[in-house]
Parts: sequence; structure tokens; C-alpha cells
Amino acid sequence: MSLSHFPKPILALILVLLAAAVFAPAAHAQAERSPFEAGINYNYVRANGPPGSCQCFSMNGGNIWAGVRLFDGFSAVGEFSGQFTNDANGTGEDLTLYSYLFGPRYTVGKSDRWQPFAQVLLGGAHASGTFEPGLTGGSGSFNSFAMVAGGGLDVTLTNHIGLRAGEIDYYLTRFPNGVNGRQNNLRVAAGLIFRF
Repeated sequence: MSLSHFPKPILALILVLLAAAVFAPAAHAQAERSPFEAGINYNYVRANGPPGSCQCFSMNGGNIWAGVRLFDGFSAVGEFSGQFTNDANGTGEDLTLYSYLFGPRYTVGKSDRWQPFAQVLLGGAHASGTFEPGLTGGSGSFNSFAMVAGGGLDVTLTNHIGLRAGEIDYYLTRFPNGVNGRQNNLRVAAGLIFRF
């Protein structure tokens, strides 16, 4: 996937967030990280709805998440996300995709400024609109299994605020499509973290 798939305002936002991560002052007295954190992210999804060759299309949206640290870098995380397009696969049809996911996240480093993480979240997805895999016309909605697996980099800005400098996830959904019932999507995200 080339950078030309991203809208220019999205690339500008990503560059600003990365610059803030690099040039922001480190937290003054970094104590042990709080066990509770929550975040809000912008996300971009490169969706692969139709089966076969990649007739991919872009979706924009966001997600909110909350996590509680359990032990040794492991956290339990819950996430709700939503994405939308009004021109799925160049058809002029709309698609809204929601997901609700839960699972473990492993973060390297307890109080360092840079905290890489990896996660696997499982749950469900709901799609609605006029563009639906397996739909022959009109609007409708489907529910399916969903999963994200990937990771990213969090940056501590202060004791209570952090930056999700970047996150890349494989985003699987299992909506009916008349062939294999699987959509292999890519999700890229960035946002803010709040620690309590």
C-alpha cells in the first residue's frame, strides 16, 4: 500500500503527531505508570470487501478504548470503533462499519518515554449501508466475527497524557461475500492517551 492512498489531511495529521512525539518534553517525574488508561484515536481502514483481487477502498473513522494493567506489561483492553465511506469500491454506495473488541495488550517498558506494544483483540463487527458483501441491492445490515492483531508505539508526554504515535493492525471481518466469507483489512491509527 502506497502513501498515495492516504488523503493529504491524514498524512499531515500523522506528521504533526510524530513531530509532537519526538519534540515534546519528557514527563517530569515519571512514576510507575497508572494501571488505568483510555484513549481516543483517528483510524484509517483500507478495506478489502469484495473477494478475489484487491478491489480495495478507504474508510475513515475513529475508536475509543480503555485498558487496565494486570501484570508484567499485560493489560486487558476493550475497544469500540467505527468507520464510514460514502463511495465503497467506486460504486457510490455507503458503508458504515462498527466493531467492539476485547483482549490482551502487551506493552514493553513500565515508565519509559517510548512504549511499543502488541495486541490481539477479538469480538464482533456490524456493517450497515447500501454496500454490503453478499447483498443484491438495497440497504441492510450484518453482524460478524472481528479481530485485530498488530501493534504500535505510545509516547509519554506528561504523567497523565500520552500520544499514540502510530498503530498498525491486521483487521479481519467475516461478513458473507458469496465466496469465502472473509475480509482482510488494514487499519492505521494515531491519537491521544489519558492515564488515571
